[in-house]
Amino acid sequence: MGMKSSKGHATLPIGRTAKLAFEIDSARGDCSQAAQVILNQKRVNEVELEECARLDDALAQAQRLLKAAVRKILLSRIKRGSRRTRAR
Repeated sequence: MGMKSSKGHATLPIGRTAKLAFEIDSARGDCSQAAQVILNQKRVNEVELEECARLDDALAQAQRLLKAAVRKILLSRIKRGSRRTRAR
């Protein structure tokens, strides 16, 4: 006979994670501003411009990953909730 765990489910930081995904937008804006400053200089530093682009790409990838994970978890919770409601 199995025993039930006395511990509840851990609370996932969904809200904080979603907030972080949207805060990444701000960091991407900073990359864009830095790139604009570099482009406005008399001598464009191609290395720094490339670094801005690489940072923006990395941030965009992280943002997509976080948003997709949050969306998937929330949809899973909705489906579980609707199954429980139908089972009652």
